[in-house]
Amino acid sequence: MYVRFVTPLIHPNSRVEAGFFRASWYLYRNGCPDWILAELREQFDWFNEHLPIPGRIGRHFKRRNSIWGICWFDPHAAEAISRARYCAWLIGEGGLPVRTIKTAGQREVIWRDAHQIVSKPTADLPRAFQ
Repeated sequence: MYVRFVTPLIHPNSRVEAGFFRASWYLYRNGCPDWILAELREQFDWFNEHLPIPGRIGRHFKRRNSIWGICWFDPHAAEAISRARYCAWLIGEGGLPVRTIKTAGQREVIWRDAHQIVSKPTADLPRAFQ
């Protein structure tokens, strides 16, 4: 099952619960202990070095609205998931709750690599915050 770590913040393009990378700005803007920011920086440095930036995060059309994808960790990306779980805990300690959602692989995939997929959000998308 693919894994995603989400917050109650809504992503402006996809209109779904924002992932922890996108939502980390909340801690910088609203303040949190320096040790949390330092730990997040260290973890994000690892992600920047080891996790490719998706080559495509949406599909754009001339005559209809764009489709904005959302990122999921591949279940085999054990180290990335472990580090993401730690980041989720750090962000939670900083005051923004983060929860885990999972889904099977039957989604419309926009982009993929060995560590993650970007897929089209659908009506049956699991939600962590209602």
